[in-house]
Amino acid sequence: MPDEQTRPFWPFRPVSLVWQRRLRVWHRRLAIIAAIQLLLWAVSGTYFAFVDITMVRGEPHRLPPRTHTIDLTAFDFPVTQTSQLTVQPRLSGELVVGIVDERTSATNWMTIRGVPVLPLTREQVISLVQAKTDIAVDEAEWVTTASEAAEYRGRELPLWRTFKVSEPSLVVYVDPRSGDITAIRNTAWRIWDFLWMLHIMDYDDRADIGTWLLRLFSVLALLTALAGIVLYTLIPWRRRESA
Repeated sequence: MPDEQTRPFWPFRPVSLVWQRRLRVWHRRLAIIAAIQLLLWAVSGTYFAFVDITMVRGEPHRLPPRTHTIDLTAFDFPVTQTSQLTVQPRLSGELVVGIVDERTSATNWMTIRGVPVLPLTREQVISLVQAKTDIAVDEAEWVTTASEAAEYRGRELPLWRTFKVSEPSLVVYVDPRSGDITAIRNTAWRIWDFLWMLHIMDYDDRADIGTWLLRLFSVLALLTALAGIVLYTLIPWRRRESA
């Protein structure tokens, strides 16, 4: 055994071999349980870091908005009490007005005459998407219901779902009242959405970042890391003692 004066300094107190073995066993068990989720976190995190989010959201497909001149003298309707009012073009030569209901926070869309707008027709929404994006859609479906993990979740229904028959993976969702393009979905987004589900461990609506599974595996991963750090600090001491 080396002399006390020549022994390298090591700040950690010695722990018996029995406790070291027990710690190694629990470290392995925790690692086995957490390993798969740790791998999924690594894979999904790598995808999130390297893939352009604007491409995922389909932003490059949107055309620059056109400038419109609004003639306020054409408006002829009473505006109820509201803190938010939006005036925007919908179709060529048509303006729509969105008024936020203070009680429900819902937006009511009307014409400049104060009449509720009619939903866009199939032909109108196809023409609108072709004018606002570089996607030559030629088919439209009316959507009124949504599942928990629908790719248009969080959007107010009903919606128009438009796409090109020869390229059905590229989909544009349109609000039939305002004419807004509410979402563009592509393969990159669906991969991102699937990996996001695995990352936050919410297998239902893929939106809750506080699920009990995520909390459980976060604690397991933390304990695994702490056990590894403790073992690392013990091994050098054992080697010096046996020198």
